[in-house]
Amino acid sequence: MQFLNTEKFSFHQKGFSLNADVSIFWPPMLNLSIYHSSNHDCDGKIIAISKGGIEVEAQKKILTFSYFLSFIALGLVSGAFGPSIPSFAENTASAFNEISSLFVFSSFGYIAGSFLAGFLYNRVPGNQILVVVLILMAIGMGLLPVIQNLWLLVGLIFLIGIMQSSIDVGENTLMVWLHGNKVAPFMNGLHFSFGIGSFTAPLIIAQSLKGTQAINWAYWIIAILILIPVPFLFRLKSPVNPELRAQTSEESNRLKSPIGLIALLILYFVFFSGAEITFANWIYTHGLKSGFVDVESAAYLTSAFWGAFMVGRFLGIGLSRRFSSHQIIWFDLIGGYLTLLVMLIFSNSAWVLWVCTTALGFFVATGFPTGMNLAGELNAVTARITSLIFVAASISVMISPWIVGQLIDGANNQVLIWVVMINLILAGVAMLGIHFWKKPAFQAAPQPSEILPRSTSTD
Repeated sequence: MQFLNTEKFSFHQKGFSLNADVSIFWPPMLNLSIYHSSNHDCDGKIIAISKGGIEVEAQKKILTFSYFLSFIALGLVSGAFGPSIPSFAENTASAFNEISSLFVFSSFGYIAGSFLAGFLYNRVPGNQILVVVLILMAIGMGLLPVIQNLWLLVGLIFLIGIMQSSIDVGENTLMVWLHGNKVAPFMNGLHFSFGIGSFTAPLIIAQSLKGTQAINWAYWIIAILILIPVPFLFRLKSPVNPELRAQTSEESNRLKSPIGLIALLILYFVFFSGAEITFANWIYTHGLKSGFVDVESAAYLTSAFWGAFMVGRFLGIGLSRRFSSHQIIWFDLIGGYLTLLVMLIFSNSAWVLWVCTTALGFFVATGFPTGMNLAGELNAVTARITSLIFVAASISVMISPWIVGQLIDGANNQVLIWVVMINLILAGVAMLGIHFWKKPAFQAAPQPSEILPRSTSTD
């Protein structure tokens, strides 16, 4: 790799700005030089010239790739948490009802980080924030497996929750600032990257448990992987917030959704998120308590869930072009009901556990992003409402897993399935309320909008 320095440039195109010193790592064989053209205000391009005369918008591509790497790191952290619960309990000599407090404080950290990120990203260059947060998160992940005091572990999990939400909120914002109204495919790629990380983390933990009977090496490897995007982000300048466009009279006079409809929409997110994250975080322990899997196989079971989740997210992009939002959501809900019902009826079957875990990962994958599309159809996408949705979802992710933790040591080893089922039923009740409140809206032709998947430690 060779390092090239050139002059500063200013990039203006379609309502957003990008100021940067072009200091970029390139493979030597490309012999790329970066400069700005004398008429850059007219053509709005950052030019990279190779020997073959190839032009690329180099800065945007490398920034986008760096954000993808950061979201893989975020997925690694989120995907590692569930399979690590038994190890955390063993390290701290805690029962499952005690270790479940980790979910509560992780969500508190996520909520606090969401508010903090909303303040910082409007005042500090976003890439600088990401560099600091990624380094701190890598240090935190490296310390997690060696802590032997429950409340020290809880405190560190709280801080990691702040870091997770800072990346989640920040990169969703920066990606929009970078790509403007062409953001949809890049946003899908960002959240697909999260799925890659979530799928990979349990595999790393499984290999660590197989080789050392501990999760230490898995967490240290993940900590190193988290640092990969740091050099890119450190060298690249951040996209900046575009100037606010004056609203048209049509936009300013647009009808607002009633408070009751917004409340139903928020309740849908609360219960659907509760079902998704509760299952993802506790299926490892549920598998162990069922007696059908050992510690290594339980990690693969978690990875099967996240793998199906990743596939569902990918397929959801195409499904959103053919079906309306409410059709996709009901497909997800009904599929979830049937899957959980089979798990309850055939609770003594190992292959049912594997098949249904994979199926549920597929069904819950598109529920949250399609809900965001539905919010747009209901004219309910504003900064305030979106903030309420994510805060409410974070609260549900705090409460529902905690309930499972209080009960999973009891005689009923199906408590996880029942809690997830109740969450999905309540999400269905909220959807029925939305359907009958806004029935004419569902009769309209579906909009060919892209799914914008979820990014959170709640993703």
